[in-house]
Amino acid sequence: MSEQRHEAADIEQRYVAEYNDEEALVEGLDPAKPGEQKTTEQVKAAGDDVEEQVDEMADPER
Repeated sequence: MSEQRHEAADIEQRYVAEYNDEEALVEGLDPAKPGEQKTTEQVKAAGDDVEEQVDEMADPER
C-alpha cells in the first residue's frame, strides 16, 4: 500500500504544481498589471493550434 500512497502523493504534487503555474499565468493577464509582469505571450488559448491540426489531417502524406 505504501507504493500506492507514494504514487498518489506524486500525482497530487504534480496537480498542485500545474494548478499554481496556471494560476500564475491567469493572474498575469490582469490588465492592471504593468507590462513586464504580464504573461500574455505565455498563455495559449485552447484551440490555438487547430489550423495546424486541420492541415495535418487534410494532408495524407504527413
